[in-house]
Amino acid sequence: MENIMNKIVEKISAQDIIRANSQAEAKEAERIKLEAEQYKLQLQELKASTEEYKKYLGEMRAEAKEYKSAIEEMRQDTKAYREKLEENDEKIHDVGVQVYRNVQAIVERGQNWNKDEFKEVAKKLEAIQVGVETKNSALLPLTIITMLLVIADIVINVLRIMGVL
Repeated sequence: MENIMNKIVEKISAQDIIRANSQAEAKEAERIKLEAEQYKLQLQELKASTEEYKKYLGEMRAEAKEYKSAIEEMRQDTKAYREKLEENDEKIHDVGVQVYRNVQAIVERGQNWNKDEFKEVAKKLEAIQVGVETKNSALLPLTIITMLLVIADIVINVLRIMGVL
């Protein structure tokens, strides 16, 4: 094996070895240079992508703030709406109570008035009965007419109170 090596060493001179090393180094330098260029391009693409990402991120943050403020505004509106509903419920209740009390007072007044009217009618009926019992035939038609007029008057007054007339 030494012989083979010696023959190879004799054929290849030191200058050939230096030249071959220089060529290998040049090729390696060229490869490294190309690789560096590729890395540079990739780095520029990354920077551009980063800028674009930052831009989109900023837009997303702005939209998120808008959504957040819109949601907060909706919450406040809902709270105000609920308060308004509660306020309206109280007002409706108060008006309902007032209407009930007014109707109750009118009914009580009407009942009292009807009691008085019925007492008068009862008195008139007693008078009619006394007239009938005494067989006063001239008073009977007059009494019946009077009774009918009183009943008609009562009906008209009741209808007025109820708001029909």
